[in-house]
Amino acid sequence: MVDVERKVTYFEYCGEVNTEKVLCLVKLHCDKSNLDKVIIASETGRSAIRALEILGGTNVKIIVVTHYPAETWGPKGNIPIGLKRKEYSKNLKKLEEHGCRIVQGTRPFAPPSRSIYWEHPTPEGIIDMVLEIFGAGTKIAIEAAIMATDAGEVDEGEEVVSCAGTYKGLDTALVVKTAYSMNFFKNFEVKETIAKPLYRVKELPEYRYEKWKGDIDSYYRQLGY
Repeated sequence: MVDVERKVTYFEYCGEVNTEKVLCLVKLHCDKSNLDKVIIASETGRSAIRALEILGGTNVKIIVVTHYPAETWGPKGNIPIGLKRKEYSKNLKKLEEHGCRIVQGTRPFAPPSRSIYWEHPTPEGIIDMVLEIFGAGTKIAIEAAIMATDAGEVDEGEEVVSCAGTYKGLDTALVVKTAYSMNFFKNFEVKETIAKPLYRVKELPEYRYEKWKGDIDSYYRQLGY
């Protein structure tokens, strides 16, 4: 048995400000480890397009996991999310033209049972809140990997890189050995942390929290506001 030492990057802030650095670290890790699938959690396509720009030209297959059509709050009004919405058709078309696979589905830890009452202690809700202590990016990276596996884009037991973030953008990258949602506790593993924030957002809305940083105006500009 040989011990392995690898560098982990910890960010001072959560959120979109870290997107490019996360993707550059992922590219470097894939080059060294020969991993060839990267999952990108992306609600509007911005993070996925940036991943395509940085990882394009490599042998990495990009799998974009997106939200079902919904909205998140923002300082200038609600921001629509869900890459398959008409607002993001240009992003979707570009990603598909470059061979990216798109997965849209329900978060495994926010299923229909959560609609009974958000604070009700359903098993999935408990998992959701426990994973939140590692940061929103870690939680969503794990969920995105499960969603990609359930959709058939990743094989159960396959090792992949999964990237996600806090509110908007990317701030977390994990190497995971993924599993179907029904086998989460039995088979899922977080193998390595490539990057994550030192802190987690503890107040809502996230963009007002002192440890979140990003360019929210860019999301409104994308929508033509």
